[in-house]
Amino acid sequence: MDWSKIKNKIYFITILVLVIIILLQKCGGSGKKVKTDTIRTIDTTYVNVDREIPTYVPKWRTRVEYDTIRDVDTAYVLGDYYSTYVYNDSLINDTLKFYINDSITQNKIKSRDLKYKLTIPVITITDVVVENRKEYYVGAGLTGSKSGLGFLGPEFLLRNTNNQAYGLGVGLNGQFRPTVSFKFYWKIDTKK
Repeated sequence: MDWSKIKNKIYFITILVLVIIILLQKCGGSGKKVKTDTIRTIDTTYVNVDREIPTYVPKWRTRVEYDTIRDVDTAYVLGDYYSTYVYNDSLINDTLKFYINDSITQNKIKSRDLKYKLTIPVITITDVVVENRKEYYVGAGLTGSKSGLGFLGPEFLLRNTNNQAYGLGVGLNGQFRPTVSFKFYWKIDTKK
């Protein structure tokens, strides 16, 4: 019996056993939580709130009297006194528009109308949680070099929830002898 052939078989079986142990440890149910990815979308909409404040009728509080008498046009003063003047004003910024309409006659505020438009931003945050599940792939593999065919055959790939992948292939080499291939992949995280 050739010692080099036995030594190669022992190496092959030892490597095969180590690979199976590593796969069982990595792929087994170790009670870890399933990793998830969260996709967050934020939408902002604006809601307009229109309100009209009831009419305000002011009450007389203070009266200032003047004792000076001058030559004045009484008809003009009385016409001006009994006329009604309307004053419109507004205060506007990005979220609030405030409108004031005053009617003044006989040196008093006859009426006051207040209206406002309030724009309230409503932010909607939607989180979509995507569970990172195990994925299985099947395909074919082909390797070679100048010296000939290295491997040809079907391959199986498992990606687990920790973003690690394990591959197993069974095929033939250039001399049509059975060949087994094992592959290990780890995800390279580029997020910082």
